[in-house]
Amino acid sequence: MTDNTVDRRQNAELTEMVRCIRCKLRYAPTKSTSSLKLTYCSFLCELGDLGFSMAGLEHMERASTVAHEDETETPEPVGVD
Repeated sequence: MTDNTVDRRQNAELTEMVRCIRCKLRYAPTKSTSSLKLTYCSFLCELGDLGFSMAGLEHMERASTVAHEDETETPEPVGVD
């Protein structure tokens, strides 16, 4: 290959790279470990930015909404006598 071909190929790869919205680094979406490949460069940036990962969200279960008796009681006000 000639130097011009290599330069054009490298330039094409750079234009296909996107910038991570969390760390601002350029990355190839095909190599991202994130579920949101066009937004985050890695699973860690996705987790750090959202506080959860999309893959983890898919496996979450709904929490029980049954209130316990201890949690529903109101505490006695503490005052100065």
